[in-house]
Amino acid sequence: MLFLMNDWVMQFDQKAMVQDLIGFNVRDITFPQVLILGQELYAEEPHLHLRQPEQARKLAAFIMAKQPDVNGVLFIPPHQGCNPKDVTVRYCNVAFDMLAQLLNVQETHKSGAWANREVWNKLGRPARA
Repeated sequence: MLFLMNDWVMQFDQKAMVQDLIGFNVRDITFPQVLILGQELYAEEPHLHLRQPEQARKLAAFIMAKQPDVNGVLFIPPHQGCNPKDVTVRYCNVAFDMLAQLLNVQETHKSGAWANREVWNKLGRPARA
């Protein structure tokens, strides 16, 4: 399974995703609550997906459990330690072949710049709430 978290494609299997959710009553958590959790995590660590990949993977598992069509999310904190409400959130569904291409480029160049250009920049600027 592939998931785009900010500019980094994460790869994990469904068994690992289920393991990440054990101990949580996923039914009681809403999709907006999962996004708020992501805002809180990214307010503390703006590079969560790179510096704490296990936390990011669990967040991705929650997102997919609540919205199976979502396989890409972007959290944009203005700075570390900001108010979680100031973290901009975007999400989308990225075609599997695009995710596979992004993963290939990422593994070859060790960069997520292509993900930003090919996914997030093409969606336009996010609206501020």
